[in-house]
Amino acid sequence: MKKIIVLTAIGFVFLGLGFLQVSKENNPKQGEVKATATASLSTTVQTYLTFSITTGGTVAFGNLTSGTPIAAPTTGTIASATTNAANGYTVGLSDAIAASNSCLVHTDTTTYIADYAGTIATPTTWTGGVTGLGITLYAADTTKEVAWGTGTTYNDALNKYAGIPQTAATAHTAAGFKSGADTSTWAFKIDVPNTQKTGSYSGSVTFTATAVLS
Repeated sequence: MKKIIVLTAIGFVFLGLGFLQVSKENNPKQGEVKATATASLSTTVQTYLTFSITTGGTVAFGNLTSGTPIAAPTTGTIASATTNAANGYTVGLSDAIAASNSCLVHTDTTTYIADYAGTIATPTTWTGGVTGLGITLYAADTTKEVAWGTGTTYNDALNKYAGIPQTAATAHTAAGFKSGADTSTWAFKIDVPNTQKTGSYSGSVTFTATAVLS
């Protein structure tokens, strides 16, 4: 009889400890107090802009005969801009040598090939008999302006041309935010009157990209 009583007591104690353990795990913490605070963050992202001529940086017209216009190059001159400006960017054109006559000057340094008669504001279709150095925009990642005509290749008859001004003028606007590089593709065309002095002419055109901040 004594052995039975001892075993019964041990069993009771084991069960009691188990009961106490369960009660402790389900008992929520008492007296916990919390408080929160916030830190306000702000920054202003600055404007980023890179710009380059990726194709057609050198334009060689070759031998030019009066009355036979030359359009070059076949690949076009591609200007590529990368910017985070919220409102996009513009492309301006000007004579790199700031000459009022044209960017193409003879080796004598005084004789020029004149600018084509169309303007950046009002480009015109190249027709028979016209002369000068002209430029056209025939393709763009962001909408090409209607003023440049409906041509789609470098020598398209539907292209419209402008002379290159001495003072930079906006020739293309790529509106809106760009998530990557944005391009515009340009082409040149040239012809001269039969009175143009023979010899070699050279010069350059400046393309300027400007971020639109507002």
